[in-house]
Amino acid sequence: MGCCGNKEQPSKKIEVQKNKPPGQIQPSDVIVQPNKVASKRDYKKGELIGTGAFSEVYQALDNKTGKILAIKTVKLQGGGDQIFRTINALKAEIKLLKKLQHKNIIKYYFTEISQDNTYVDIALEYIAQGSLRKVINKVRLDEANVRIYARQILEGIQYLHQNKVIHRDIKAANILVDSDGTIKLSDFGTSKVLDSEENLIIQNKSLKGTPYWMAPEVCQLKAASFESDIWSFGGVVIEMIGGLPPYADKYGADIDAYELMKKIAQEEKPNYPQQTSAQAKNFLDSIFVAAHLRPSASKLLQHPYVQISDPQTDSEEIGFKQSLDPVPSKRSIVGATNGKIQDKPINSTYIQQQQLQKQRLDEQRLQKQREWEQALKEELRRKSQKNQ
Repeated sequence: MGCCGNKEQPSKKIEVQKNKPPGQIQPSDVIVQPNKVASKRDYKKGELIGTGAFSEVYQALDNKTGKILAIKTVKLQGGGDQIFRTINALKAEIKLLKKLQHKNIIKYYFTEISQDNTYVDIALEYIAQGSLRKVINKVRLDEANVRIYARQILEGIQYLHQNKVIHRDIKAANILVDSDGTIKLSDFGTSKVLDSEENLIIQNKSLKGTPYWMAPEVCQLKAASFESDIWSFGGVVIEMIGGLPPYADKYGADIDAYELMKKIAQEEKPNYPQQTSAQAKNFLDSIFVAAHLRPSASKLLQHPYVQISDPQTDSEEIGFKQSLDPVPSKRSIVGATNGKIQDKPINSTYIQQQQLQKQRLDEQRLQKQREWEQALKEELRRKSQKNQ
């Protein structure tokens, strides 16, 4: 199934005959133009690890280096404007993947076109653990995990937005988790690169994304923007906390996509899972608002909820857990007197210390949230004045 060989031969470039309108294009009209001379990649496809509407993903082995790869195979099939759209989308995705270089973005290696020009292989970084969705299906994440993952997802989104890229389909299924806990944003097939500094919003000529994670303005077919990515990110946080996509608790997993979009278009906020902490609610409350009020990824990275460097040493996380430790029992074995259990008085000082510790941590947490909220208000005020 794989492509192999090590002879020097021209690399290829995908093009379509320009004298035909999209509606009249057939597979035979695809032109694969020779580019500069390059070595053909030597790799072998193995297990099928994922499927999409127009593609399949295989685990593969680079025969030259021994590196494990993920090969995304896109078939060049169909007629009319379908193949035209496929080729243009491929070219845009490959161009974008080549540009992106960040620890929280999936790595791109190379592209190969089959000898009969019927499919294209895109070689990407292989992530053994698979998607965040698969991880959520296997194990329930505690809040420390959610905070760690949320921060990394935000760092990836921040990088995209700084490079004028709107992802447009952020959800747990499009986020990968490496074995060391590193998050990787993937699936840039629907992403959009903005052309200029002024063009900060793209109009929706076609709908992109998945309804459960779509922002209200996207469901209204108005626009996609950096802010709509932020809404989708909030949906991923809900997904991590509760295990289900946003709105799934209200409407189930089988609701018609357009019916769900109608409800979201009315700017209906998703419910938060029952176990959502007060700090997580504060974090999400800042996200599920009108687009012009949503904080940027950079601003969200300053929120106390994602200010955690190490869950094993973070004072708030560990301090809070310690405050919930059981108080020493009133009845305990303090000495062996014929095997009898003797009474031991409760240490009231211990209880008071734990209560004070929890109170201090709660006050610190609230103070940080107030400072963040005040800074956000000031930032939004300046932004509003600039746009007037």
